[in-house]
Amino acid sequence: MLSKLIDQPNDSIEAMFVRLANDTHADKIDLGIGVFKDDSGNVPVMQAVRRAEGRLFERNLSKTYRSPLGNLDYCRRVEALVLGEDHAALSDGRIVSAQTPGAGAALRAAAELVHGLSPDSAVWVSTPVWGHQIEFFEQAGMEIRSYRYYDSQRASLDAAGMLEDLRSMRAGDLLLLHGCCHNPTGEDLTLDLWRAVGEIVVETGAIPFVDVAYQGFGRGIEADVTGVRLLASSVPEMLLTVSSSKSFGVYRDRAGLLSILLPPEARNAEAVRRKLRDTVRQLYFMAPEQGAAIVHEILSTPELKALWRAELDAVRARIVELRAALRSTIERANPGLDAGFIERQQGMFSCLPISADEQLLMENEFHIYMLPPARVNVAAMNREQSRTLAEAFAWIRAQRGASRSEAVA
Repeated sequence: MLSKLIDQPNDSIEAMFVRLANDTHADKIDLGIGVFKDDSGNVPVMQAVRRAEGRLFERNLSKTYRSPLGNLDYCRRVEALVLGEDHAALSDGRIVSAQTPGAGAALRAAAELVHGLSPDSAVWVSTPVWGHQIEFFEQAGMEIRSYRYYDSQRASLDAAGMLEDLRSMRAGDLLLLHGCCHNPTGEDLTLDLWRAVGEIVVETGAIPFVDVAYQGFGRGIEADVTGVRLLASSVPEMLLTVSSSKSFGVYRDRAGLLSILLPPEARNAEAVRRKLRDTVRQLYFMAPEQGAAIVHEILSTPELKALWRAELDAVRARIVELRAALRSTIERANPGLDAGFIERQQGMFSCLPISADEQLLMENEFHIYMLPPARVNVAAMNREQSRTLAEAFAWIRAQRGASRSEAVA
């Protein structure tokens, strides 16, 4: 059987990681993987996480199995963190959740559940979007449709194009939205756009599916989910996935959430719960416990929660500082260029306005590695790398200008 396998090409993301691993240059710069790094290039562990781990260890908790729905105490805490303690779905028992192995597994489980219930439903994803998200829906057999979101050459949101495209959604289609710090662009919806999207959802009968992976990395823990809360209060039903990887720095512990917000008139919460339970059991049986236990310990312990919020605020402040520095260095190296989009955008990522060929040229000449479409992980940079990136971008633009001159000649 295995001898029949043929070699499969890497997708663009994996291919970049292979090139990075094979590059022996001493000063190569990895701006691809989505992790926060300190000035020394390390991925720090929060003190709140270390203390929570210690408290859990001291209690000598059992490692026996939980339900396929996982740690429901974790679910309740994270639901409230995103939606707010007073959201009607929580108080009315209209939310059904599962703790999952990160947001990736949550997306995959949701795709499986929706396709099983409504095989004709499509999922609408932004252009561009984080590539692996599309794979989860493809593997479930769902049709993928795209809506305009970001004009890469102008480095700005295409709001008019987005709203025009979304009016073509059908009843039962899923609309995938990033709750904050859009991946890969860092370009977020305004509250007015969140409101407009909610109106289109109600008109078309589509179901919003909001992925929250970077809460606290943009404008603040509460401010980052203002749009999500507005949408959740204005639509009859919604799907929600949450990743704890970035906000708590528990990347490899794989703690995530899948929540289904039911309509106010729904009377089938238990049937939905059983269907969700069976779906995740058939996909991966049960989620790992450690990451969820750590997050629950932090959110349920006032002193740890306060420490975590302070640490996350410090991470956000550093990202804001790095964005300002990158804008400044790019504008100094590129006279006449307005790089204000870098400082305006939110979270880890921004996309440079360069082509795929120019991105590869930047790798070859400057050993700077980014994921498509020229996605820069600002949160992984230091000031020296910022200067190198600015110089590389200036060189790319100069080469572009030279090529145009030659073409005219």
